[in-house]
Amino acid sequence: MILVSACLLGHKVRYDGRHALSEEIKALVGSEPVLALCPEVLGGLGVPRPPARFVGAAWGREGLDLIEGRARLLNDQGRDVSAAFVHGAREVARLAREHRVRLALLKDRSPSCGWDPAGINPAGGPGQGVLAAVLKAVGVEVREVRANGRG
Repeated sequence: MILVSACLLGHKVRYDGRHALSEEIKALVGSEPVLALCPEVLGGLGVPRPPARFVGAAWGREGLDLIEGRARLLNDQGRDVSAAFVHGAREVARLAREHRVRLALLKDRSPSCGWDPAGINPAGGPGQGVLAAVLKAVGVEVREVRANGRG
């Protein structure tokens, strides 16, 4: 089973109420069964929702810094949404274990799903989102996928 960020499959769950459909996903998934989830929605955040950014985190370990209490996620209205992000990530990890997920294909540049430890994404973003940190800690292989279109 492969975990995929729901927005990459065309689900309108992004912070702005849109999707981030990726044509690349079909090739990456092949005939494997897919578990499509959005950790932010599972964490109780609505759609649409204000965008969030890390505060106090070291680049490349943002998700881990948040989980360990060294950083926070604030939305653009100044509200601390850290607990919702952590709760959603842990819920996704629980479901991933339950469904024996071996690989996670996650949305690039996301404070939840971003995974760019080498800093090579030309559009920037965090090096490690909250979900990416949680999944790596439980042994799931994580890959970041860039979206083709937004709708």
